[in-house]
Amino acid sequence: MGPPFSKEIISQNSCYFRQQFAFYRLCVEFGTSFKLAPRCAAQTNSERAMPVRSLHHVSFTVTDLDKTQQFAEDFGLLTVEKSNDNLVMKTGGGDAWCYQARPGERGFSSLGFLVDSERDLENAISDHGATAIRELDTPGGGLGVTLTNPEGMKVDLVYGIAGDVPIEVQPELRPNTPAARTRFGEPQSTRPLGPATLYRLGHLGLFVKDYKASAEWFEKTIGLKVSDSMHVPGNPEHTVVAFMRIDRGEEWVDHHSVFLAQSDKTDLHHISFEAQDFEAQARAHRWLLSRGWQPNWGIGRHPLGCHVFDVWFDPDRYRFETFTDTDLLNNKHETGHHDISSHEMDAWSSKPPEAYFED
Repeated sequence: MGPPFSKEIISQNSCYFRQQFAFYRLCVEFGTSFKLAPRCAAQTNSERAMPVRSLHHVSFTVTDLDKTQQFAEDFGLLTVEKSNDNLVMKTGGGDAWCYQARPGERGFSSLGFLVDSERDLENAISDHGATAIRELDTPGGGLGVTLTNPEGMKVDLVYGIAGDVPIEVQPELRPNTPAARTRFGEPQSTRPLGPATLYRLGHLGLFVKDYKASAEWFEKTIGLKVSDSMHVPGNPEHTVVAFMRIDRGEEWVDHHSVFLAQSDKTDLHHISFEAQDFEAQARAHRWLLSRGWQPNWGIGRHPLGCHVFDVWFDPDRYRFETFTDTDLLNNKHETGHHDISSHEMDAWSSKPPEAYFED
């Protein structure tokens, strides 16, 4: 199944069409035979999904533990534990840890969600075949179980982890705009160049071979809801992308905690951490350049989710992202279904999206 539009038509159309047509072409190339998936069926009352609270952690194997630590510290993560065979890091927002790396062949090991109670861990065992409850040997202690999703990815559920003390943040900016003047007779506060102040692990993006099975699993097992999906041009039933949020009822949550994209491989696309504000992102961008690290894209704004993003490659070419100013949704939000040709990936850039998705 090939792209339905000629290069001439693409060149005559707007930036957003060129961006998303290129993204659609990438999806075609990623799919071995590009078997398109219909939208996921609604969850029935008889299925008990896990009431997860937030995304908690990610784990990797990396080819150079020392270089990974140096990059992650320059990016804004804080080292909690380090040995020859283990690296554990946290944000400054009060988490005990959120990132773990061990030496080995490049690989994404697991992701983890925080749940509300030990009973939720027991339900994960009885309802979804999770492993037995174990005591965690990571900072903050706690308990955990592990599930395996249809792609073979390990998904941890954790509970009872003691938090840490949040670090002191930079003074908040007081912007002056035509509609709102907030600062009189004093200069804007300045900040030094340096790593971004990170508050939490906010979301991640996953490449999956079977979009339908993966999206249904995250809905029915983890309890995520689709905030927005994207489908092949002219075919609303054939989705290739989903932005999935945590379901906390009327509580406001991020637009998405998991991003799924149809691919010919199973892998992580990016992990994303909330930074203090856009100023922190811009100064951290300059800092990371001065440290010799490679940006993946530059600073931009995603139309779906609306957050400002900045993406960098770690030494193993996994993508680390900072984000700010994301949309907040609750259970009153109706899922948006979008033609992939009608939405840009970055509202601030006319660059084609190959660089954002290809290695």
